[in-house]
Order: sequence, then C-alpha cells, then structure tokens
Amino acid sequence: MNYWVIIGEGGGFEEVKSIKSNSSAAQSDEIKKTTVRMDDIIFTVGDNGKTKILICDEEVTPPDVFMLWGHYNEVFEGISRRLTSLGARSINDIDAKRIVCSKLSTALLLEQAGIPQAKSLTVTSHTSAKTVVEYLGLPTVLKPSNGAQGEGVVLLHSEQEIADYLSKLPECGTNAVLAQEFISTAKGKDIRVVVADYKVVRVIQRVAGNPDEFRSNIHLGGHCEEYDLDENAVKMCEKVAKVCGLRLCGIDLLQAENGYVVGEVNCTPGMDSEFMKSDRFRQILHDLVVK
Repeated sequence: MNYWVIIGEGGGFEEVKSIKSNSSAAQSDEIKKTTVRMDDIIFTVGDNGKTKILICDEEVTPPDVFMLWGHYNEVFEGISRRLTSLGARSINDIDAKRIVCSKLSTALLLEQAGIPQAKSLTVTSHTSAKTVVEYLGLPTVLKPSNGAQGEGVVLLHSEQEIADYLSKLPECGTNAVLAQEFISTAKGKDIRVVVADYKVVRVIQRVAGNPDEFRSNIHLGGHCEEYDLDENAVKMCEKVAKVCGLRLCGIDLLQAENGYVVGEVNCTPGMDSEFMKSDRFRQILHDLVVK
C-alpha cells in the first residue's frame, strides 16, 4: 500500500513535524509512506489521455491512500479529485473538507443536525452594527469564514467598533465574515476534542496565555491541560464528525451557561505535542491508513 501525506498551507509547523515522523508508524513491508508538499505535485496528460504524476520532476505512481494536511484551497481540491479519479482514497473527503473550511457552511450543517453551537450571524459591509448588537449582544466576536488558528479573529466591545469593522469590508467581495456571540463563561478557554474514525480520541482544555487574550490557540501563547469530557458531550462530538463526514477532525467546544456548544470544526486539527508524539497517535494514523 502506497500512502501519501500532502502538506499544504496552514498545516501548523509542529503538526507537520509530527505527521511526518509519526506517519512512519503506518509504514511497513506492506505500506510505503511519502510526505510531499502540495506545490511539488504536478499532473500531466499526454496525447493518449493518460495522466502522469510528477513529484519534484520525477514520475511516480499514484498512492492508494492520501491525507491532505492544511487549509482547503482550489489546488488541494484539484489534487484530491485527480488522485481519487486514479483510484486513490482520501482519509478526509475533499467535499467535506471544503464545507468545513467555511464557517458559514459548517454552521448551517450543524444547525440542520440540531447540534448546539454559538449563536452567529453572517455579516457584510451593508449589515447594520445595530442589528449585530441586538442579535448577539456585546462584546461580539467577528471572524473570517475561511480563517484558522485564530487569525483575523477580533473581539469588539461597542456598536461603533463593529460599525468601523463592517465599513472596511469589501463592497462585493468573497471574504465572508461571521459574527458570533461571545461566551463569557468560556473567556480565554475552550475544549479541543480530536475525533478519529468517528470516535473521540483526545480531549484537552486550551487556556489563553494572558488574562487579556480571549483566544486560546496554542501558537498564540496558550497552553493546554488534560480535560475530562462527560459522555453526552463525547457523543455530541462524535455526531459532529459524522454529520461533517470527517474521519479525522478537531472540534472546539465552549462552556456556555447551559452546557457545551460547538465553536468551530477543524478538518486539520491542531493537537498538543505530547499526544502527537505518543504511540496512541501513531496507531491512530496507522488505522486511518489501513481501514
């Protein structure tokens, strides 16, 4: 079995290092692992219509299984569709990855499945700041629909701040923005749940690095600690993975007054380094490849 890990934009540095090293656990006499950058893959079609794959100018045979590690983009989609047309199997389907990489599409998917999530509102340059405040209250979180790792996420404390933010959005752009209620009971903390093959395999609490920071992302200075998740929340996360169609994902939960709500779903889940270096994570990668 030939197995590829394809690294694209946004595959965090620590995660990429661990994916590269721990993927070797999936390598044996029967499984060959290759790690390759998205930009190094070239497809050609000759006069006979037969596709050839080049990696760094060298022709290679297509993989049996591959994993896309990074943010969704059109290049990733093209690579995935070309490989699957050649008979390869993706650990996470590209259509599921495309949907989940849009916070707007994910919110609709979760709503249709009846999964509790933070109250949200799609906004444009024409949206009234008053409407945002009336629906979501203050302060309000605003985030790019296609962002990740906390990039571009802001916390605004007044109607005027929101109006100023909205006025800077493009008139007719494709950069959709999601306004989301601020869960005050979760300030500076969230629960990262990693799900593999629709089963919860890791739960940590992420805590912001300083009291003035509302984002808990590790690369922004946050730290993580072990966390016990109740059975109902575990079942909810496993349902989220199934609804989204992701064999491997990260789900961020926020502790609201009436229980957990989903903040985000990530198809390239950042994980703590201790877990990514563990034998258990190596086994998870192995199982994702061979099943």
